[in-house]
Amino acid sequence: YAKADAVLKEIEAEVAAEKGPLPEPAVPVESAPAPKTSLRFLLQKKYLFPTGLLTVLWVTQTIGFFGYSSWAPTLLAQEGFSVEKSIFYVALTTVGAPLGSFLAAMVTDRFERKWCLVAFGTTIALCGLLYGLTFNPILIVVFGFLVNMFERGYTALAYAYSPELFDTHGRSLGTGISYGLGRLSNAAGPLIIAALYNGSGYQSVFLFIAGMWLLGAVVLAAFGPRTRQARITPGRPAQPAKV
Repeated sequence: YAKADAVLKEIEAEVAAEKGPLPEPAVPVESAPAPKTSLRFLLQKKYLFPTGLLTVLWVTQTIGFFGYSSWAPTLLAQEGFSVEKSIFYVALTTVGAPLGSFLAAMVTDRFERKWCLVAFGTTIALCGLLYGLTFNPILIVVFGFLVNMFERGYTALAYAYSPELFDTHGRSLGTGISYGLGRLSNAAGPLIIAALYNGSGYQSVFLFIAGMWLLGAVVLAAFGPRTRQARITPGRPAQPAKV
């Protein structure tokens, strides 16, 4: 502290000699502690909209991804592939995951995050659908690789995008509730997939998964606010809801 104080006084003396006497430092004003927030806090219009939007984002992401990743080996085995080959194919597809995170890092500040999420979600829907329509081992690995790559990128972008829709007061509660509801939906996802497979067959599962990703992309495209290069202030979200 003593060294830092000495250096600071030396700098102040140099500036005072060049510019004249320095003004007295402002007296810090203590702010009142923020009141605790409850779930009713999110019923306000400016918090209800982003909470609902992000709930759709995280529910579709959770069911879409875990429905695919949790069931893919089992479904392949049920369709005639050996358990060893099923697990091997799925293991190969996971190589795309770190590449997806790298891809997200490359685009997150270059382009509007909302549209990156829409593009990634649409690509996942298409690749997931094609994954379910083929039984060629090479194509299974290729499309599975792309699903994993773009899903990891989508999730990384969503983590960056979510808090930008709230101001400081509502950020933790809003993002926490929407993300929690997304994770809670994973309790229903496997049951839906099992029912679809038993009732309508293998390909219906991937139609459902693709539909979940596409739903998330459409909702974001239609209602997602733009947040690129916006300032986040204590009292306001990153930017008014513009699409």
